[in-house]
Amino acid sequence: MNTQLNTKVTLAVGVVVVLAMLALSGASVQAQTTTATDTATVDSSITLSTKGTVSDPNGSVTISGSVIITCKRVIDTTSTTTPALVLLDFDFSQLKGTSGSGRALKTFVTGDNHAEEIRPLQASDTIVVTVPYFDSAKGPLSARTMLATATLKFDTTTGKLTSGSINVGNNVITSAEVGTVTAPIQ
Repeated sequence: MNTQLNTKVTLAVGVVVVLAMLALSGASVQAQTTTATDTATVDSSITLSTKGTVSDPNGSVTISGSVIITCKRVIDTTSTTTPALVLLDFDFSQLKGTSGSGRALKTFVTGDNHAEEIRPLQASDTIVVTVPYFDSAKGPLSARTMLATATLKFDTTTGKLTSGSINVGNNVITSAEVGTVTAPIQ
């Protein structure tokens, strides 16, 4: 019985010590996004028209629609040497595909899919992401993937996404599709 009491007291004291340490500890170092009062805060968004063709076992699928890309510039306020980054969100929910015709017409959707990327802020960037698509009559368990290749332009002073283009196609990466990262802008 005495052993059980000592164990309970030791456990209670340990929990109190841990809680006190957490309450009294200083703020940890972390990347921070700029606040609404900062002049560097830039949220931007563009909508890009998208077309392409994907080779599917059921036949060629013609993809069209638009992709909404939102951008948020991130500055690490705890460091003067960390380069600025951009957080990108690709909204593929407006893309649709069709295959066949007449009664054999099939409609393909992306299932409201999004892709998110964190990239160094640079004047231009090429980003390749995979996007699931599936026959709307069969559901997401029948999904296959296509590639979306986005070429984006940024205002390096503000971090604003200014323009771009996006293409979709087969899920095969070639050396021409892989972008390069230039020296970071600070």
